[in-house]
Amino acid sequence: MEHLRTKYSHEITSILLDGFETELLDAAFINLLTPNPLRLNNFAYALRELTRHLLHRLAPSDELQSCTWFKPDPTSKTGITRSHRIKFAIQGGLSDFYVINKLKIDELNDVSKNLIKIISELSNYTHVEHTTFNTELQQVENVATKCLDATLHFVQKINELRVLVAERLLNDVDSVLLDRINSESVEELMELSTHQFIEEIDPDTIVVEKIGVTSLKMQVDGTIHAILMYGSASDRRKDNGAEIPVSFPVHSEMEVHFKQPLGSDIDLDIFSVDTSSWYD
Repeated sequence: MEHLRTKYSHEITSILLDGFETELLDAAFINLLTPNPLRLNNFAYALRELTRHLLHRLAPSDELQSCTWFKPDPTSKTGITRSHRIKFAIQGGLSDFYVINKLKIDELNDVSKNLIKIISELSNYTHVEHTTFNTELQQVENVATKCLDATLHFVQKINELRVLVAERLLNDVDSVLLDRINSESVEELMELSTHQFIEEIDPDTIVVEKIGVTSLKMQVDGTIHAILMYGSASDRRKDNGAEIPVSFPVHSEMEVHFKQPLGSDIDLDIFSVDTSSWYD
């Protein structure tokens, strides 16, 4: 069953944090690949605990309880449910109204139900019963594949929606961000021309570092489209200057604070433009 580790390990690990989470996944595969009557139970248990740890990391109790949308569930000892954690992991402290009406993301309830179902399915195999104890090899492989499919879908879906929230949020504050970048100027472009104007930034990949109660931190790689201007406006009108459209790769790291009006408080920690192609 080494082929299962080869097939699933990299995909699942790419969404986990190095350290405990990747070590726990490795331990799960070690249990699966070590012949013993409890191999399937131990494997499913490790995967279920991986999903639990992931949710607790992405949705710490103290932060979650600080959200305006949080209402304790009387059926839970702590007042916190898996549904609460999944919701926070995806939207943090953003209000339901903003997520549904502004970001146009209205699938969170259905996604939450499906992800909770996945956790329940993993739990079913953790119990030592006649049907899961000392299982035949083919049955172990069949069930292990189901567990891995479920775990992969779980981590991918949460990551997919976190990125979608960040993408829509970035689009919502795009005009404010462009105004700020144009007002502050971009050092790399200033080295190429006397004046510059940023027309657009196209994000290609977004990595969400953290969604919290009051902000979202992300890394964005994409393309910046700008106009390099030479000479004064008067010179350019008299054809004594020039305007050259250019596009360059850009990398940025930012934290968007959930303050009104949204976009008014952005920590632009890194904004780096690669202009090396200009010199080729």
